[in-house]
Amino acid sequence: MATQSLPSTPIATPPVAPPTPEGTLTPGKWRHPQLDEIVRRQNAATFDQKKMKKLVWNGAALVMSWTFGSTFKTYSRQIFDTNYMCQEVPLFILQLFFIFNVLVALSPLFRPKDNLSDISLTPTQRSLLGLDPAVTPPATPGTTFVTPPRYRLSTSRKASPASRPSSPMSANAGFSERRSSISTPFSPASSPLVFKAISNGGRESVQRQSFGSASPLAQSNSFGESTMSMGPIWHTPCSDQDPAPGRLGPPTTSSTWQTNSQKAPSPHIHIELPSAMGASESKLVFKQGIFRLSEDQEIPADDPYWTRFWELPESTEDVFSLFTPADIRRTRDHALPNFQTLLLAVTSRLTVLKNHPSFPDPDLAPERDILNCIRILTRLLPYVYEADHLEEWEDNFFWTRRKRRTRQSQIAGEVLFDEAQPDDNQETTSPRAEDYEDVKPLAEELIDTLVDLLFFADFTIPRLPTAKSKVSFSIWQSGVGCNTAMGSNKTLESNRCEILRLLLTLTGKAMYLPSNTLPVVGVKAITYITTCQDKQAVLTLLCSLLNTAMKYNPASWRVPYDHVVWKDPRQILVIYCVQLLLVLLLYPIPEDGRGTPPKNYYRHYFGRLHRPQDFQFLVDGMTRILNQPMQATTSYLPGSQKSVKWAPEMLVLFWETLQCNKRFRSFIIESNRSHDFLVLCIFYAMEYRLDASKQGVVRMCVFILQTMSAEPTFGKSLKNSFEGQETLPQSIRLLKFRGSYADYLIMSIHTLMTTSKGNLDTVYPALFIILNNVAPYIEHISPSACSKVIQLFSSMSAPSFLLANETNHTLLASLLDFINIILEHKFNDNPYLVYSILKYKQRFEAVRAFTLESGQQEIERQKEKRKAGSSSDVAVSPTLSHSEDDLHTPSGARSPLTRIPEENSPFAIGDDDSDDERGKDGAQTPSQSSFSAQTSRRPSTTSATDENGVQQVRAMSEKARGKKPAGHPPFSRQNSMTSQTSMSALFTPSASGFTPTVPWLESWLPDLPLHTVLTIISAIAPHIPDAALVSAVSPEARTLIHNLPSFAEEPEVKSIISEPTPVRMQSFEWSALSMGWYESLLWGFIFSSEMVVGSASGATPGTVGVWNGTAIKLFRVQEAAAQGPTLLAPKGAVDAVGSNLVQRIGNLSLRGRNSQDSGATPIPSVREV
Repeated sequence: MATQSLPSTPIATPPVAPPTPEGTLTPGKWRHPQLDEIVRRQNAATFDQKKMKKLVWNGAALVMSWTFGSTFKTYSRQIFDTNYMCQEVPLFILQLFFIFNVLVALSPLFRPKDNLSDISLTPTQRSLLGLDPAVTPPATPGTTFVTPPRYRLSTSRKASPASRPSSPMSANAGFSERRSSISTPFSPASSPLVFKAISNGGRESVQRQSFGSASPLAQSNSFGESTMSMGPIWHTPCSDQDPAPGRLGPPTTSSTWQTNSQKAPSPHIHIELPSAMGASESKLVFKQGIFRLSEDQEIPADDPYWTRFWELPESTEDVFSLFTPADIRRTRDHALPNFQTLLLAVTSRLTVLKNHPSFPDPDLAPERDILNCIRILTRLLPYVYEADHLEEWEDNFFWTRRKRRTRQSQIAGEVLFDEAQPDDNQETTSPRAEDYEDVKPLAEELIDTLVDLLFFADFTIPRLPTAKSKVSFSIWQSGVGCNTAMGSNKTLESNRCEILRLLLTLTGKAMYLPSNTLPVVGVKAITYITTCQDKQAVLTLLCSLLNTAMKYNPASWRVPYDHVVWKDPRQILVIYCVQLLLVLLLYPIPEDGRGTPPKNYYRHYFGRLHRPQDFQFLVDGMTRILNQPMQATTSYLPGSQKSVKWAPEMLVLFWETLQCNKRFRSFIIESNRSHDFLVLCIFYAMEYRLDASKQGVVRMCVFILQTMSAEPTFGKSLKNSFEGQETLPQSIRLLKFRGSYADYLIMSIHTLMTTSKGNLDTVYPALFIILNNVAPYIEHISPSACSKVIQLFSSMSAPSFLLANETNHTLLASLLDFINIILEHKFNDNPYLVYSILKYKQRFEAVRAFTLESGQQEIERQKEKRKAGSSSDVAVSPTLSHSEDDLHTPSGARSPLTRIPEENSPFAIGDDDSDDERGKDGAQTPSQSSFSAQTSRRPSTTSATDENGVQQVRAMSEKARGKKPAGHPPFSRQNSMTSQTSMSALFTPSASGFTPTVPWLESWLPDLPLHTVLTIISAIAPHIPDAALVSAVSPEARTLIHNLPSFAEEPEVKSIISEPTPVRMQSFEWSALSMGWYESLLWGFIFSSEMVVGSASGATPGTVGVWNGTAIKLFRVQEAAAQGPTLLAPKGAVDAVGSNLVQRIGNLSLRGRNSQDSGATPIPSVREV
């Protein structure tokens, strides 16, 4: 056997350097003799955050002393019965103290700059301190510059017997010499037999070195890692040859970075001056190493060069500022082997450090190294994902199972590499199949390592006395699943942020896939995380993320405008927790067609929450965050509070909880907390309705209301009176409002539709679905809400609206459905709605008489009026005039809808006309949308009527048409045109290319649900005097409204209300298309929150712009220069895909009466566990 042969003659090694004496200065301890004075004088001349805090607090105290000085004097006089001087002097002295502190805090602004010219500093030292290097100190006899000694950063590794077998990743001055002298083609490090010979063959020595390295990282094989040798321990299964020498195994620890001995050593100075000194030189070295990375030649995996990537950077900002996108792309595209080696080096280093028994230890396994590995990966991965040509390489590199040399084969290889008998053992040196073992893909190993690091003692959680290992799955915060809070500090939370940011980067592969592809193919990293079957790990991470997000309170007691002075560093942790939680919860596992897809365990366990106290905890946390922007807008001091930036993410979390947890949905509805979320959704929809970059938030708010409205209990609860409306922000406050939540919902939807300038046309169907879902339960609708319903009907029955495109008539049908459902289910409880229908009965009757010719004539008439300028109100935008019983909304809420391309202006919501003033000049088309904007002379009259009136033309009786049996052939219109061709010639195609035709009109007009309304009109109108319809506040009208429920006994009315239409709830329907929009919305939030790099200018601390400048495919990024960091989403980030996708999602069939959907009503789908 090879082990029985005598070892070869060992190479002579240089003598061991004596250890450095205790008191001798090392480079890491060298200090400038006048360092304390330098730091003190520079701090005195700098107006920093500490002085700003001092200025704010003392200024506030001074103002309070002036404000409450008289109160202090009064109480002091009553308590101590002192004279005037004893009252004034203490207060005056206190004010002088505050003034003195304010002046001291402001002194750096007026003090001349201190150039430290009296201190001996070299020009290099002065430039690193930000001083003028040309300034020289005064000539003083005996003055010399003080510089650090020119020696190594630390004690030589050769001086330590435990460090002789150098790791390939560690830098050693004698590395090249040993490599050249020991002819081992597979191992860059010396064989253990070399040290056996050096130590005279002592058995104890051989036993101590049997694992090939005395590095603490290689003393144990319990973690499945070995650092004995940098031989070919990695092997890809796609190759039958020996593992490539360029493949990298797990690197070992290295506490210092040194240059390769083959090159001239460069002096690296580490001076404990202000951070700019040593940090600047390390940045220079790091930047030079980045340039070398993109060279054509391939850098060996065992080169000490790689250690600089985890030893030199001082912070995340160093990595992101020095490793520029141009550097990364140049290396990726022109030096892919080096790029691959770098990724493998930092990943292996990260895994090895995590498995180190002493981690985190500043000497053996420093925390700095693992953080820098995390930062390097965070910086590089987005540029891997954006490159389409690297997709196959990425899959092979990260997601292909690997082969690793077994422990036994590595030990045997070390013995054979000594070349004791190379000829006799030649056949045994070739790799065998049993020498390798299968290991999980690199990406899976990386994700497992990161999840473990989130719960690593002394790194992300405090050391627990009861923990049996360093990785302890303990929930970070009290809340769901935990009643006792775990201690924490800023360092632990900062480390959590670094890991969470890398996990978001790994899962951020979704941003580089098109929205129509993402739900189908998925993201492997998210799939691996969500399908993890380790229940303890899943529940601990789930509860930690959830509780951290829910426990944060942005409204804790603070000084106004405090956000201008300092930032809350915990905000970035909360943001990352919410975002990663949402990425895991809403992710749909892709189906591969080979059976049931795996389960998303995060969504599964989240859907199984059932304790009321957990639901209360979630609701309190969500409302606390969502209320904060609302409170900031209502503050008496404008800008004194800064709105949290993750409110949209909290809306997503609320919607996701509603969908996947039935018990939570019941809890929200039955506890009436749904009213709070109703107001919140309306607030965010109204706040962002005109912002193109926030249209995704508005759509989501509408879909949340649609989800809640699908619950019958929610509709029933809307009859409760709305209290405290005067405390709402101005954007959603309705002046003089007295009504129920149903009234508030109807009027808010009206405002959304009439003031959004066409931005929300894609969600109009969803808004009508909300109304239809709650319609069966609406009672005692107010006159103001009835007025809004009639105004919507007038607008949507206008010719300019109906003929604008081929689908607008579906919105009119949806509105008629809403009216019909109320009449059929709650006729007796809604007399004001019945009265409004009777008052404007001719508008309903005119819709049935609508023809293509009359509609075109009305459109042409409006164009002529605008050209002639005969009516400026009509030409620009006819506005609404309201009666006293109508709602007086803010002026900004009176803008009309803007969906009529033919008129090239917003179409009008018609004024309130009365019956007896119609039909005077039969020249005007029925259902016209423009009326006089003239205010009524009488307070009881809602508006004046159009002087031309309306002429009704019927082709068949309205009652007969309403009761037309199914399958009856459509009737034909009596037009003055002689042919359809000549009729079509009147119309020019719209912007969408649509041209209305008679067949198109007759395909939907006969099926409009007008039967219920027209039946009630025909049954009640003959019994009502005209005087009762003039004004809703007249005595006749009051009497009529009081007696309207008695008409329920009329045969025709009774036949309607006795057989109402079955209640049909419609929730949001999910598909691959809608999921693509949903995920693009979430990733748009994540991208925009990270887009603005954190700085003292006001951005969230900790953001580094992970995805800035990369080729995002999921949405379109359009930066708005004017608004910059105030955006919750980049301008147009989600709008580009949302406008297209949601329009196609929103234009769903809302009724089951059309011929094409006359079958069974589809069951609305809700994404649930």
